[in-house]
Amino acid sequence: MNLFDKAMGFRFACKHFDPNKKISQNDLDFILNEARRSPSSFGLEPWHYLIIENQELRQKIRPACLNQSQVTDCSHFIILLSRKPHFFTAGSDYLKQSFARNYEDTDALNKALTMFDGFQKHHLKPDLENWAKMQVYLSGANMMTAAAYIGIDSCPIEGFDYNDLENLLSTQLANFNKDDYAVAFCIALGYRNYQQTPQIRYPLEQIVTYIK
Repeated sequence: MNLFDKAMGFRFACKHFDPNKKISQNDLDFILNEARRSPSSFGLEPWHYLIIENQELRQKIRPACLNQSQVTDCSHFIILLSRKPHFFTAGSDYLKQSFARNYEDTDALNKALTMFDGFQKHHLKPDLENWAKMQVYLSGANMMTAAAYIGIDSCPIEGFDYNDLENLLSTQLANFNKDDYAVAFCIALGYRNYQQTPQIRYPLEQIVTYIK
């Protein structure tokens, strides 16, 4: 068994964390860096991670997350944010800054910006906000796989009230602005305190179709 396969077998949605075991800063930095390196549409990286270590704040967040114990018992509770649509509309500083990393020539940069504007206006099927959240999910998946690779458990959490959570963050965190960011989903990281349940997946022949 190779190391990647071992990590995928190790990962599961951990529902009960050991509240006394904490992730080291070095391990957390590794996990976040691997998430940061994830692919994204047009390379725009529309994510931001809130690392909630403050236990008092986690106690306030927990009711908005349907009172799930992972919120307060895990080592690090991460809220994955997606940028709001105004970051991706024509003329935005974020678009220019992001594309300029790959296009030093002004004409090439302007062509790339024009191409993206046409894409988001005429070819993008979900709206910009949902498109941005889709990119964040790619990053979150790699975050959990990176954690598993070094023996750290995770649990993705979509069971929360979006309005309650975003309103709470707005009142509790000066650097969270609902006009700039939306909550995509959350990930609890830490160490399990119970035996892993069997991993159940459909076999390949039920989910794969070859078109030759």
